[in-house]
Amino acid sequence: MKISRKYIFILSLLFLISFVIYEFLYDPFPVKQVNHVQVVKMVDQADGNMIRVPSHYQGYQCYMSKSINADENIERHMKEKGWTRTKKEDHLYFFGDIIVKSDIWRKNYKVFCFPKGI
Repeated sequence: MKISRKYIFILSLLFLISFVIYEFLYDPFPVKQVNHVQVVKMVDQADGNMIRVPSHYQGYQCYMSKSINADENIERHMKEKGWTRTKKEDHLYFFGDIIVKSDIWRKNYKVFCFPKGI
């Protein structure tokens, strides 16, 4: 059975297009086992405040905020718990001994993951 070059070219092109779509357009929600549509609705209805994501993923409690208010929200939340920010490096916030990881999701939202129990 002889496979034509045209057939190989079309398959290669389809593979390349699929790869590009997956890599650049698909942005999975950083917290597994959570309905991201429901969480986005909660954030949009929160009037700029941070909301708790209903999951304890990998020993972390996650919160989500719109990116524009994220730094103020995390600092306010931790201040209510009695902690002050000592340092910020890239996607890490340091509050004394506590390290809070952050992740930007779809450019408009920021997800913060705290150690469980904070």
